[in-house]
Amino acid sequence: MRVNKWGVGVILAAAVVLTGCTAGGSDEPAASTPASGATQETEAPSTDCPELTEGATIDGTELGACIADAMSDTAGYAGKTSVMGVESTARFNPSEKAIESISPAGSLIAIGDDVWVKSPQTDWQPADPSSSDPVIAALSSSAANITSLDPATAAQALTGEFTVTGTGERLGEKVHLLTGTIEQQGTEVEVLFEVTDDYVNLASTSTASIEGQSLEVAMEITEWDVKQDIVAPL
Repeated sequence: MRVNKWGVGVILAAAVVLTGCTAGGSDEPAASTPASGATQETEAPSTDCPELTEGATIDGTELGACIADAMSDTAGYAGKTSVMGVESTARFNPSEKAIESISPAGSLIAIGDDVWVKSPQTDWQPADPSSSDPVIAALSSSAANITSLDPATAAQALTGEFTVTGTGERLGEKVHLLTGTIEQQGTEVEVLFEVTDDYVNLASTSTASIEGQSLEVAMEITEWDVKQDIVAPL
């Protein structure tokens, strides 16, 4: 895939729009091989979250609060995302407010308020929205939205209603499939969540039509409650 300023901008914009309701992805529910940390029990959310039973309808705001609460107390987690066919990996370290996103289209590392970016042709460098390199400039300008790729953060923007439509399996755990439609930045987004009994969001798929083009962002957690060591590249 040819990557230029327009391409990077569209990819990141699509990720932000479609993950304003999620972080990134499997195409459909499937059994997964347990990964490190997958068998560790998660604590139930402190909020009064409803039991997930097939056919139940849950308010999106309540669902988002339950997911955000369930995923806030963790050592860290890793996942993979597909945006417009471009696959990336992401790692999260909540205690250090650190996020790493590595992609063929461009990569970012954020630790607190410090952000570094890397295009396919360059080495890591501090974010610079005014860079003469169009890819670096696009990545840097989009860096402010990198936290939207965190499933816990993105869940807080949920609205609408979601219905429990079935069950599946992720990381050796049973997950409930919740489907719904939300409006994100003026765009209708169809969302499928896969959450555990304790509301940990282990996967999601978001689809929308933007400027006549069908776009999909798919996210899958590959490692849960395992500390991720994210270090500055410079």
